[in-house]
Amino acid sequence: MIRPVSLSLAVLLSGSGPVWAQSDFSGTWEVAVREFGQKNFYLPMIDGRLNIEQRDGRYIAAYNRKPMFSGRLENDGLHLSCEDGGKPCGAFILHRSGSRLSGSGTLQEIPVTLEGQRPVARPKTATVHAFNPQNFYTFFSGAIPPALRIFPGDSVKTHTLDSRGFDKDRKPRAPRGNPQTGPFYIEGAMPGDTLVVRLDRIRTNRDTAYQANLLSSNALEPSAIREQARHEAGFTQWKIDAAAGIATIINPTGKLADYKVKLDPMLGGVGVAPPRDEVFVSGRLGPYGGNLDSSQIREGATVYLPVFQPGALLFVGDGHAQQGDGELPGQGLETSMDVQFTVDVISGQAGGHPRVENTEFVMIMGTGVTLDAAMRTATTEMSRWLTATYQMTPQEIAPFLGTAMRYEIAEVVDPEYNVVAKLRKDALALIRK
Repeated sequence: MIRPVSLSLAVLLSGSGPVWAQSDFSGTWEVAVREFGQKNFYLPMIDGRLNIEQRDGRYIAAYNRKPMFSGRLENDGLHLSCEDGGKPCGAFILHRSGSRLSGSGTLQEIPVTLEGQRPVARPKTATVHAFNPQNFYTFFSGAIPPALRIFPGDSVKTHTLDSRGFDKDRKPRAPRGNPQTGPFYIEGAMPGDTLVVRLDRIRTNRDTAYQANLLSSNALEPSAIREQARHEAGFTQWKIDAAAGIATIINPTGKLADYKVKLDPMLGGVGVAPPRDEVFVSGRLGPYGGNLDSSQIREGATVYLPVFQPGALLFVGDGHAQQGDGELPGQGLETSMDVQFTVDVISGQAGGHPRVENTEFVMIMGTGVTLDAAMRTATTEMSRWLTATYQMTPQEIAPFLGTAMRYEIAEVVDPEYNVVAKLRKDALALIRK
């Protein structure tokens, strides 16, 4: 059980001279509190922002936008105290060296350390990074070193492999299992924020794709699974004609000799490092995004992801030239992609699950271990979004969603399902502000 928090914080300036002669403590610090050098998710402070403000000779401070501290500058440093129910809970002594803080103390009677730094200054102009990845990862984790550090407003031009790890020249570059490009560290992104990823360009970069030639057992009744088992499993090979915007089956059977599909390139995988110290293989999906496999994650869409780790650590991969709802064979038209995206950060605001917007819809990805659990998550998160964005009451949400909601089953073949709740923007435009 987490006990009520009350924290006393003393910040010491390094260097000579009295404390009051040193620079002001006001401003933002990106801080990390550790127990025996490790994250402890029972602590009331882990990774986040400490915003300190001076008012009439006193200081107040907020941790992740929650007002927690107040105090004064004294001979041995800046004393900031926090009370919850009138009970103190700990003390720190921190040292400042330029733009960094360091120190130790106690929190809930546990010895802890605190490290902090000023946010890295954002350049005046955005940068377009041409990134040629050398390493790819088949899992989502905050322990993977950043492949590239970028700022909000920056864009990245890069490429992805297909789900078996082959590049645009059909050469193997990574292990099979949806290898991801990244992770990209976004300066200033902290837990509790929202990462904004605008998908500027998603294009196939070779003329072939593949897809499993039998439906996934997750999508079938037991009797159909037994019947299908009599057929040989393999792959359907597809020919991509980017100029014509279509894909056709290579060596089709007679029934599909005239069959063709319109190209609709998308990213099956877009996600950030998961919460806590969790690690998920790249076939998994959840609040962090991951293997969402929604055809809505296409060029022109904007993806909003909750941030769980400093820098967010963004991954992209698993390109599909086209995919039907549910990804029923367990694969779309799997191929490699050229990708360009632009990032931004919404500070201090985070939704519970990934949100996607395009010119027509606002969509929320609901994930769960069953189809009905995913639907309930999508509905709940859309309701919460309407409350937060439009201040709608439950009595207002019911008639609105009861007439305007649309659902899309994006994914039914992975360990978690993805049901997409969709609202048309022209319906949202009718809500009074």
